[in-house]
Amino acid sequence: MTASAPLSARLADRLVTALRHGQALDEAAAGLGVDLRAVWVRARTDTRLAVALAGRDLDALDERGHALRADYLRLLALGLPPSRAELILGTGDPGAWRGDDPAFAAACDAVSAASAPQGSLKPMRLTPQRVARFLKELRAPGTTVLAAAAAVGVFRRRDLPAAHPGHRVRTRHGRRPRRSEAGDVMR
Repeated sequence: MTASAPLSARLADRLVTALRHGQALDEAAAGLGVDLRAVWVRARTDTRLAVALAGRDLDALDERGHALRADYLRLLALGLPPSRAELILGTGDPGAWRGDDPAFAAACDAVSAASAPQGSLKPMRLTPQRVARFLKELRAPGTTVLAAAAAVGVFRRRDLPAAHPGHRVRTRHGRRPRRSEAGDVMR
């Protein structure tokens, strides 16, 4: 399978116009010389194109609200808290949508329950100095990736599920590394 050329914003707009005027997708894409795979790729990030592919018009009054609700659910699915999703969308109070629409409230609850817990994963702060230290540790004979990561504080034993083989991390001298009460490797 060969990769198709990306669909430009200009061509996407022309395709949306053709779809809004009732032209079939296959015909509209062929008329513009666009491969359907490029349409699918563009629709992942182009809300207007996705709505047109669903046979609706984003410029219609109700449709903008549907698109914002979909974006709100997407942000919740990515693990953002509702307050942050509201700030990102800049829509005021999606909480009012929940009160107005029980189906939307149920969808929000389901998406939030299925997403990663908010704040459960702390971002790794891999500074250039830490990367250099990690590579230096890794170059030592007999050092595993997990041991090198633990030595620079990027990995903690408790971060692994109980059955993970990394629980048997050893230093390059064959001894288990000293650990604090929290399970972090001590130097």
